[in-house]
Amino acid sequence: MPIATVSYRRSAFSYAKVQAWVGPVIRNRSFQLRRKHLLAASYLDVGCGRNHHAGFVHLDYLWHPGVDICWDIARGLPFADGTFKGVFSQHCLEHFSLPTALAQLREIRRVIAPGGTARIIVPDAELYLRAYFAQLNGAPEPRFPYQEADVFADIRTPMLSVNRICYVDRDSPFGHRTLSDFALVAALLKKAGFDDVKKCAFGQGRDPRLLVDSPDRQVESLYLEASVS
Repeated sequence: MPIATVSYRRSAFSYAKVQAWVGPVIRNRSFQLRRKHLLAASYLDVGCGRNHHAGFVHLDYLWHPGVDICWDIARGLPFADGTFKGVFSQHCLEHFSLPTALAQLREIRRVIAPGGTARIIVPDAELYLRAYFAQLNGAPEPRFPYQEADVFADIRTPMLSVNRICYVDRDSPFGHRTLSDFALVAALLKKAGFDDVKKCAFGQGRDPRLLVDSPDRQVESLYLEASVS
C-alpha cells in the first residue's frame, strides 16, 4: 500500500491488505486453538464475519482482528465432541452446496453438548418467492428487501431481486450456492441429528446467550433453532 495511505496511529492489522495476507498464513493452523480465553468460551459463532460477542469463540474463513480462529469450515470444525453449550451461525450456510452444508450441520451437531442449541439464520427464499409471484400478478406488496437497489441498465423487474438473492457474488469463492426455506433447513437439521427443530423470530429463542442476531439482517432472514438431546 502507498506510504501516503498509511497512518501510524492505526494498527497494521486494521488494513485490508494486511488481513488478506494474514488469513492464508494462519488458516487451519492448530496453534490458534491453544489460547486460554478460547478454552473458557461456552459458545461458538460459525462464520462470524465482523460480529463479535462476549463469551463466544469467533470462527471465520477470512481473518481480521476479532476472529479467534481462521478456519475453512468445509474441512470440519476443530473442536472435540460436546465442546459448546450453543452454536450460532448467521448467513453462512447459503454459501455452500447442499452436501457441504449438511456436513457442516453435522459438525455443528457434534460439537454441541447434550441439552445445547444451534441457532441457524439464512436468507429466507420463501419471502423472495412470495414477493416475486405477488408482484408478477400486479400486487405492489410484499416488496423485496432492498428492492429499490435492484436495477440493471435502468431495468427494474421482480426477477432482478430473485437473481440477487440466488446468485449474489456467485463467481466469487464466497458467493451464494443454496437457497433455503424452513422445510429444507429443518430437514437438513434433522438429517444432521438435531431434535426439536423450530422456526423462531429475530431476538427470540430458547437460549438468551444465542440471541445475538444482527438487526440489519432481520428484513431478509429465516431463523431456526434445533436442540441436542
